[in-house]
Amino acid sequence: MKAFALAFFLLFVATPVMASDRPCEPITVFAAASTTDALNEIAETYERDTACSVSLVFASSGTLARQIAAGAPADLFLSANPEWVDWLTQAGHIKRHNQIPFLGNDLVLIAPASTFAPANLPENQHDRVLALVGNGRLAIGDPHFVPAGKYAATALRALGLQNLLDEKTVHAASVRDALTWVARGETTAGIVYRTDVMIEPRVQIITNLPLPPGSEIIYPLALIGRSPHPAAQTFFDYLQTYEAVAILANHGFRRVSAE
Repeated sequence: MKAFALAFFLLFVATPVMASDRPCEPITVFAAASTTDALNEIAETYERDTACSVSLVFASSGTLARQIAAGAPADLFLSANPEWVDWLTQAGHIKRHNQIPFLGNDLVLIAPASTFAPANLPENQHDRVLALVGNGRLAIGDPHFVPAGKYAATALRALGLQNLLDEKTVHAASVRDALTWVARGETTAGIVYRTDVMIEPRVQIITNLPLPPGSEIIYPLALIGRSPHPAAQTFFDYLQTYEAVAILANHGFRRVSAE
């Protein structure tokens, strides 16, 4: 009898409970390209458990923010840095009480897996980056639109590598494009998020690139509009549940404090 009761309890807690009046309108999420794999998995799980439709649109955060400002029908925005959410907030597209700091990530220097051996490079990070790039090119996201590119530019300046930034970088439309260029050997090296490397076996991490204090990588999550509809709020809340955060952690992201 106890075994039956335990089985019944586990079945109950594992089964989504949908109230009859729970809103289930389709929603659209605009999200940074670096979150593609994690959010696809989360949306698939959410749709399976709730029968509610979630459409995902991925691109650089700057591109998405500009589309939202132009009237694109987005319900939520997951940006790879706070600046684009702040920009939309100042423009009246997001309320301050409808946004939270959500995820953290790390910046790494990468090279094609078949080329450089990190052990043969200098220990000093300034010299290591220079030796790795050599006479080649360094792929980064466009710092004007791609948060990963802006973080990369900040890291390079902190290392005293402004000349390399000015003369040897090539700018990609998204961090995933920069990753692809390195994977194909089209550039000698690149700077991407650690989470990106997890999906691409053709690249290797050469070194972490720490950012100066106050420049840490933060992904804010925001509801769009002055009065977000209930289905968007429901998915906003779901992204903060243990189940969703566990999926994000499996993809290399970490939850950051909202305080």
